[in-house]
Amino acid sequence: MTPLVSLRSVTKSFGERPVLDDVSCELRAGEITVVVGRSGSGKSTLLRVIAGLTEPEDGVIELAGERVFADGEHTPEWARARAVIGMVFQSYTLWPHMTVLENLALAPTRVLKESRKAVRARATEVLDEVGMSGHLESRPARLSGGERQRVAIARALMMRPKLLLCDEITSALDPPVAAEVLGVLSRLKRDEGISVALVTHDMAFAAKAADRVLLFSNGSIAVDADPREAFEASENPELRSFVDAVRF
Repeated sequence: MTPLVSLRSVTKSFGERPVLDDVSCELRAGEITVVVGRSGSGKSTLLRVIAGLTEPEDGVIELAGERVFADGEHTPEWARARAVIGMVFQSYTLWPHMTVLENLALAPTRVLKESRKAVRARATEVLDEVGMSGHLESRPARLSGGERQRVAIARALMMRPKLLLCDEITSALDPPVAAEVLGVLSRLKRDEGISVALVTHDMAFAAKAADRVLLFSNGSIAVDADPREAFEASENPELRSFVDAVRF
């Protein structure tokens, strides 16, 4: 099966510090991949490189079988291939002066040129998928943190992505609310077949819901394994130390 995302020997530095150091990995269709590691190890940069928000210096990136980065630059296929990706940030990035519907409608109307009727129907559908039906006309300020994060997920779903990249989306939420948001991702994988790559410190979710765990260490992938092997049988001392440090 062709990987949904493939990175080969990808490098990225900020100044003199390498953040991605010859990174090679794959994200496969229908999987939840949890990315863990200490702060500054390269986790968020990996997601931003895949999303095209940060450009690497070298390496090869393929999306859905299309080569979208090579020889130090994005290829002409990038603009079309990137449509498979949606990204959700920790800070929600919702427009506070707009209703939920208006936030969700921005990209489909401007990028896809969809009609208002079609966009409203799609918004109603995706809000139901994330447990936020009935909030089309709400404004972000009237929503809780967990509700705003669900709206952010719904906004990404408006573009019908095959892959959701989620960067620390539960770090500002209380544990019960964070568990509900993570549950939404599990349902999207199960019911919609959407793949997820998630940077998180929630080891309980990783152990229960992840198909694979990537441990980043100093810009490199030190562990790429299923959760049982990663958390129970791994002999990697840094992973065991990290898990012990964040385990509640």
